[in-house]
Amino acid sequence: MKKCLIKIFTSLFVVLFVVSFFGTIQVPIVNQTVTAQENFLAPKPPTGPNTPPLDPSQTIAAQEKALNIIQNVIQTDLSKYNLELKINSIMDGLPLSDIDRKITNLMYALTPIESNDNENSVIEIAFTFEKNVLTSYFITPIDTQNISTTQHANCRDAIASFLEKYQQNTNIDSNNLITMLNNVNLSKNSTTTQKNTKFDILVSTFWGAEQTQLKWTHTINGADYTKLEISVNADNIIISVYDTRALYTIGDASVNISKEQAIDIALGNLKYYSYALFDGEVVTDFKVSRSNVVAKLVTSPVGYELRPYWDVKMMLDEVYPGNVHGIAVGIWANTGEFTAYSNMAYGGYDVDDDVSDAGSYDYLIVFVVVVIVVVAVVALAFGLTTKKKTHKTPIFLLENGE
Repeated sequence: MKKCLIKIFTSLFVVLFVVSFFGTIQVPIVNQTVTAQENFLAPKPPTGPNTPPLDPSQTIAAQEKALNIIQNVIQTDLSKYNLELKINSIMDGLPLSDIDRKITNLMYALTPIESNDNENSVIEIAFTFEKNVLTSYFITPIDTQNISTTQHANCRDAIASFLEKYQQNTNIDSNNLITMLNNVNLSKNSTTTQKNTKFDILVSTFWGAEQTQLKWTHTINGADYTKLEISVNADNIIISVYDTRALYTIGDASVNISKEQAIDIALGNLKYYSYALFDGEVVTDFKVSRSNVVAKLVTSPVGYELRPYWDVKMMLDEVYPGNVHGIAVGIWANTGEFTAYSNMAYGGYDVDDDVSDAGSYDYLIVFVVVVIVVVAVVALAFGLTTKKKTHKTPIFLLENGE
């Protein structure tokens, strides 16, 4: 029973891990130069007698890259495993502006040949690709056995070795990230900054398994842009990777609007905002104390280009019809234009928002949809892991903001 629960919650963690990386409004970042973006090259697919056959479909390019990661970054000797492609699908992501997104999901199951197909020995690696580049991979179970041909004595050596191999695969220079490992204690939570790179370390426990998360984020003018994030388990195995450095470019990063100016703009335009209830009643004339307004500088993609904006949340002086207790708005940091006013509500009572020249959506509805989809995905993923036969099954993931 415990093993089943571990498998369910591990699958859920995989989904939440991927979901958290594709924010539709706020997208965090790592050191990436224009040259690195322009010189991004696709890695060569693995070759040799131990390379399993590719599944003939529209995801062949992603399969080649995933196998390259397994063999050359994770450094797995595939002659010791039965490899099975269990999930192979392309899904639609939430649009970025007017750009439709296609996200490829792959999941490989590696069963040690010597285990005689014991399902408790199966190791699964889930990959996501977007714009033909790897954005994440995750190995389960979290306390998995080492499938690498290389052993590392400590966490620091394991991370440095991974970064060296990974930069060869992505052709994005990670030497500065390796350098930042030298002056930190990897066993304690900390945040350090070197030039435009913020380095966060978080030591935690998930379902009894210890892990260390490391995140290198590229920051400009106090806003987070692209990032590389990895997790290492107690056995010094890299169990997860998330990388947006090749996915997004950085646009106009100038911050011409101060925090106070953004709050002024949000409050000044609030008088034009209204929303309608199901019975047609229109709610307007909101009362907000300036002391109850908070603003945070974050980034948002326009297409695949990241730009800074002020995320302003105005907590109302009272609860309005529809259980609305606050109103949020985005203010572009370079121009001062606002993007949308959105309700912050308790419970599940939906409302229709309306504001001149601004789109909007209800955060609550998005959250409910995310929960439903996550539960469905976990059930699907868990069902798939209990089947022996190889087959193609679509997996649906929905992004939400961080």
